[in-house]
Amino acid sequence: MNQFSPNTKDTMRAGSITLPVIILIAALGFLAYNSLYTVTEWEQAVVTQFGAIKGDPITDAGLHFKLPFIQQVHRYDRRLLRWDGRETTTITRDRKTIVIDVTARWRIDDARVFLESIGSQDLASTRLNGIIEGAVKDEIAKYDLFEVVRSSNRILEREGDMPAMLADDEELLEDQDLDLTTMGGEMPPLPVDADGSYTGGRPVVIDGILREARSRLEHIGLGIHLEDVLIKQVNYSSAIEANVYAQMNAELQKISAGFRSIGRQRAEQRLGEMERELASIQSAAVETSERIRGEAEAEAIQIYAEAYNEDPEFFAFLRTLQAYEDILGRNSSLIMATDSPIYNLLRRFE
Repeated sequence: MNQFSPNTKDTMRAGSITLPVIILIAALGFLAYNSLYTVTEWEQAVVTQFGAIKGDPITDAGLHFKLPFIQQVHRYDRRLLRWDGRETTTITRDRKTIVIDVTARWRIDDARVFLESIGSQDLASTRLNGIIEGAVKDEIAKYDLFEVVRSSNRILEREGDMPAMLADDEELLEDQDLDLTTMGGEMPPLPVDADGSYTGGRPVVIDGILREARSRLEHIGLGIHLEDVLIKQVNYSSAIEANVYAQMNAELQKISAGFRSIGRQRAEQRLGEMERELASIQSAAVETSERIRGEAEAEAIQIYAEAYNEDPEFFAFLRTLQAYEDILGRNSSLIMATDSPIYNLLRRFE
C-alpha cells in the first residue's frame, strides 16, 4: 500500500523544482553583486585585472560592469583636495632665517597614472610634502625677506601723505626733521619692470612656488594637478625673533616721539595765537573804554558849563561845598569866624 497521498507527491515534486531555482537566483544575484558597480558624480574609477589596468579611467556617473572576481575597482575623488604641509625653515636671499607655513589645493588629474605611481591619497600627501617644500625653499632663496612679506609698494606710496594727516599747517612740518615712517622708509621698494608690473613681492613668490612645484610634478609624472599654493604664515626663527621685536619697539618709540614733538609744537603754536588774540582784544577794549571816558568827560564839562551859565553864583556856592566836603572828613569839625568867606556864603542862603 502506498504511504504517500497524491497531494503529498505533488508537494515534494514542487519543492524539488523550487530549490534549484532559488539556488540559481542566489547565484545570479551574487554574480551581479560582483559584476556591477556605481560611480558617483564626484568620483572616478580605474578597473584592474590581476593588477593590470584595463581601459581608461571611468568618469561617467552611473552603473557600470566589470568581470566578477578577476577585476577590481579603484575609486578616487575628482574634487579639489587640500594639502597642509609642515612648517618649513628656510633662508632668504638676504640671509634671514624664517619659518614658513604653506597650504595648497590639488586634484587627481589622471587616475591611471596616479594608480600606477602612487595608489592612494595618503601616499600622495606624503609625496607632495617633499615636492612643495622643495619648491618653497628654492623660490624663497631667490628673494629678500621684504619681498616675501610685502605684496605692493603701498607703504612707501603713502609715506608722502602721512605729514598731511598729522597737521593742517604745512609750514609746521617743513621745519621738522622727523622721520615718522622709518619702518617703511628704510625698506627698499619692490622691483618693477618696464610695464610697471612687480617682479618681486609675495604674489610673485607664490607664483614661482606654484610653477616650480608643477614642473616637478610633471617631471615625476604622478597624475596630480596642483591647483594653487598659498602662504599662510611667515615667522622669524626663534634665534632672531627677540632682535626683531626689539627693533620694532625702537621704531615705534621713534614714531611716537615724533608724534609727541609735533603735538607739543602745535600746542605752543595754538597758545601763541591765543595770547596774541587776547592781547588784541584787551587793546581794543582799553581803546574803546578811553574813547567812551573822553566822550563822557566832554559831555560832563559841557553840562557843567551850561549849568554855570544859568546861575553862576549858585554854581560857585555848590562847588565850594563840594570842596569843603572833599577837605573835611566824616568825623571832622569846622570852626568858622563870623567874617570867614564860607560863613558869609552860608548866611546869604539862609
